[in-house]
Amino acid sequence: MAAYDPGQWHDFATSFAAAAGALLGLAFVAISFNLDAILKHQALLPDRAIETLVFFAYALAGSLLIQVPGLPAVALGIGEAILAAGMTARAMRNVRRWKQERGNPLSWRLTHFTPGALTALLAAVGAVATITTSLGGLYWLAAAMTVATASGLVNSWVLLVEIRR
Repeated sequence: MAAYDPGQWHDFATSFAAAAGALLGLAFVAISFNLDAILKHQALLPDRAIETLVFFAYALAGSLLIQVPGLPAVALGIGEAILAAGMTARAMRNVRRWKQERGNPLSWRLTHFTPGALTALLAAVGAVATITTSLGGLYWLAAAMTVATASGLVNSWVLLVEIRR
């Protein structure tokens, strides 16, 4: 029953919120310090910077949502659905970018599209799983948060490398 009981996820969510909050803050400061360099690469880096902040913010919001005391499963699932909708909207932006980057290699386009789409998919399944108390419940949210955080870290690295290039 741990998959459906937010109380059992408290320690996980607390740890994840601390990590995601720290990463979000560090990314925000790093982007702010390098804003001129990021804006010079208008075709790629500003969007990547925003996406990085979105990934870390999603993980932070998901962690905090789990920790709301006494939140019923349906309300928790609705909160997850709202976060999933935000991630889906962000992923749809990458679909437009996919079309704009037709001249770039497929591997390049996939690295832009896949992390956001995967996070959005996991988040949506997590919302349904939580509302219906089936399919593994909160494990989907944990997977979405993990993919988002890993994607944010990769994006952070790309930003650092591209700024110096």
